[in-house]
Amino acid sequence: MEPVIAFALFTSIATMENAIISLRKNCIVGITANAEHAREMVLNSLGIVTLLKPVLGYQQCAEIAKEGYLSGQSLHEIVVVQRQLLTQQRWDQLFSFENLINPAFAKS
Repeated sequence: MEPVIAFALFTSIATMENAIISLRKNCIVGITANAEHAREMVLNSLGIVTLLKPVLGYQQCAEIAKEGYLSGQSLHEIVVVQRQLLTQQRWDQLFSFENLINPAFAKS
């Protein structure tokens, strides 16, 4: 049975290789990221409220997230514009690219 198993294995590997080549050619090559849209989606997500926890505390962040969920407003609208809990400068510092990839950056 070893020759049959080996033949089936090599046939499966060849099929998988062809599938990967086709996927790369037809789906992956040419894809580009829309950086502005990605940033907009991140900043409009309620999940980023966790970044505010060290600054505002758990309870206040939970209330803000709930308000954002119920009203459909962004965290920025609630925190900076309505409640004025942070200045625009502090918001920009907390949500800078450097701080998003390394949250210790803006805690000081």
